[in-house]
Amino acid sequence: MKFLTVKPDAFLRASVLWAGSVLVSALPISQQVFATEGESQQQLSADASALVTDMTMALKTLNYEGTFVHLQGGHVTSMHILHSSDKHGELERLSSLDGEAREVIRNNALVTCIWPGTQEVVVSQSKPRDLLPKLDATLTSSERYEFMMGKPDRVAGIPTHVVHVKPTDKHRYGYKFWIDQTTNMLLRSMLMEGPNKVVEQVMFTQIEYPDTISAARFDVFPTERQLSWLEPTRAKATSGLPKAIADQVNRVEFGTLPLGYEEVSETYTPMLDKENPITHVMLTDGMASVSVYVEYLSKDEHKQSSKGLSTMGAMNAYGMSAGQAFITAVGEVPGATVQAIAMAVIIRQ
Repeated sequence: MKFLTVKPDAFLRASVLWAGSVLVSALPISQQVFATEGESQQQLSADASALVTDMTMALKTLNYEGTFVHLQGGHVTSMHILHSSDKHGELERLSSLDGEAREVIRNNALVTCIWPGTQEVVVSQSKPRDLLPKLDATLTSSERYEFMMGKPDRVAGIPTHVVHVKPTDKHRYGYKFWIDQTTNMLLRSMLMEGPNKVVEQVMFTQIEYPDTISAARFDVFPTERQLSWLEPTRAKATSGLPKAIADQVNRVEFGTLPLGYEEVSETYTPMLDKENPITHVMLTDGMASVSVYVEYLSKDEHKQSSKGLSTMGAMNAYGMSAGQAFITAVGEVPGATVQAIAMAVIIRQ
């Protein structure tokens, strides 16, 4: 059994395979979400945005177990998910049902990725991309999206509300959500580019909501000794840090960003062994997220193959040289958006 620590760019390569759950504040729905004669478009929009917010809370707080399929282009992957929530937080186990055997186990913010075939285990506080949408509390007040109710439908035999989330500009994708009418759980989602093009789709084929789930089902190896967590050393931006360290952490600024995108976190990984130091900055518009990686290395070490725009399904990445650093912006957003964000990076000297 080998234990590996992984740089952020390795997680980028693994990101298309994995998912996690979401954390966000919720607003209760106090009224029926079906359209009635004479109901205003403003009220329908409010109902739709409140329903999406309740959905994000359901993804975090419900106990659920089910199977879903992930469709991206002509590729279909089926996954099993087990999710538990209690006063101690969230536990989640995600397992592939086809292709290479692989699992992700999440204990709150700590993530373990397992490849049984190669006996490799990766433990980190970073996590791969979410197949189930990740939203934050600013979404419902965002001017970058419009919320609309659709015609009720069914998924896996379960009655659902349907909500359309449409972007107001070209710098983000749109979404379509099918939400369980009883539990507010997300049962199906579509990622949309424009009004008609489906970029990616996730759909549950079976789901249950058990009252309790045994914590033993989230053990990394149920029949063996539990693994020790291997956490990467990171300096985090806080006002209490010594100035020398704070200057290292706050090394990245931005010029003009696409409207709505704001920085929400920055971490700095100093040089360890032969690895180059890296700054990771996360930006979001409340719905979409973009990661910016600034790797500090000499210009002759820059990988020419990583320059420019690359696409894998809904995920776009843009790499560029910037003197003694290489910048990569990656996210589930249009290609023009990651390019604009990468080009807006300003590295403090």
